[in-house]
Amino acid sequence: MFHAVLIAGGVALAVGRGKWQKWKEFLPTFYYWALFSCFYEYISYIGNKHLWEFDKNFISLFVTETLYTFIFYPSMIVLFLGSFPEERTRRFWYYLKWISLSIIIEAIALRIGAIKFAHGWSMGWEVFFYSTMYPMLRLHYRNPLIALFLSIIFVWFYLMIFNFQLV
Repeated sequence: MFHAVLIAGGVALAVGRGKWQKWKEFLPTFYYWALFSCFYEYISYIGNKHLWEFDKNFISLFVTETLYTFIFYPSMIVLFLGSFPEERTRRFWYYLKWISLSIIIEAIALRIGAIKFAHGWSMGWEVFFYSTMYPMLRLHYRNPLIALFLSIIFVWFYLMIFNFQLV
């Protein structure tokens, strides 16, 4: 139920407050997010090592993952990028707001059992992940090639830190 409420609420918020007239500008960043989200699922499946996984799914894990990847996250990208402040002084607080909100949602999900962590993943890693994810989304929107290059470095970093054995 948590996932259905979060997805529906996020989409409703994005419909009401998002800058959907810019959706074509954001489309490459939707694809970027979906690619790395699906890549995480693939690596986790192949390596038999999920660091985090949704639980108490809406209909099934497949349906929940699909709704998050292709409906919820693009809606959040529209909200995040559509309201991104141009003034440098406001950017820090904007990032902090989004990171904090994401951490609060994750903490609630963890507390009620809607997500589970494994293999050393923790709320500390969540903070690190969101602290890099939001700047990477903005970077991808502004400069996709640099973002892709840095994302590959981040993937390699996580594979090494969490000792994925993919060979």
